[in-house]
Amino acid sequence: MSDQEKGIPDLERRPNPPGWVQPKAPYNPYDPTDVRPAEGYPSEFNAPTALKKNSGQIARDLTDYQKIKIDMKKLQYYPRPPSELYPGRYKVLRRVNHKSKFNKGADLTAKATIYGVLIFGVFFYKWNDHDNIFSPFRRVQLRLRELILGNLSDEDYNDLYHYQKDKPIPQRPLPSIMYEKNVENNLVGEQATNNEFIKDRFGNKHVVYAEHIKQKEDENMIKALDIAQRQLELNKLSEEDKSKRSFWKFW
Repeated sequence: MSDQEKGIPDLERRPNPPGWVQPKAPYNPYDPTDVRPAEGYPSEFNAPTALKKNSGQIARDLTDYQKIKIDMKKLQYYPRPPSELYPGRYKVLRRVNHKSKFNKGADLTAKATIYGVLIFGVFFYKWNDHDNIFSPFRRVQLRLRELILGNLSDEDYNDLYHYQKDKPIPQRPLPSIMYEKNVENNLVGEQATNNEFIKDRFGNKHVVYAEHIKQKEDENMIKALDIAQRQLELNKLSEEDKSKRSFWKFW
């Protein structure tokens, strides 16, 4: 079935203008070596339509960089200067190192500061008197210092050889909900945390409940004061009414 039978009209192509020559494709309007035919291309004779931005319209001037960039990207054309030493070839662009001496110095200073703080915190700083996660690294540092210098201070010597590995770390009392869950899962120590004093300490929910009861009592007291004050005012009004009543009226 032909296009005429389908109902599609036969659109005849506009004839080429006289003197038109078959161009080489793709045509690059920004390439000076790609010579445009004197009579123009057939697409230049099409009726003007609502063209979208950068849809093939040639840039009006060389300052329209966005249009030129998009058109060159569509054409996959990248400007390369021709070589002066080797005819027919292009220059190879070198990579320029944009990092100045100041940037290099800033990077080195930042890295040295970060690594210095990490090394000092892991190997040299004593965080507490207990056996923590950084204690083995500090003992390695103390052992090396003993080998190099030959002696250590009394505190460092005790930290290296006479430290208590199972010394318990004092813990704060847990909130009641967390404490009950830890008791169920057997996560609470017997001597360090599970003593008679910690169980008697109140938690956050106890404080909230006590504040709620105190607020209820204050509200009831204020209501009672308001009722008593109102009753006194009513009694005063009734007494004034009786004093103003005539002596000969019995009602």
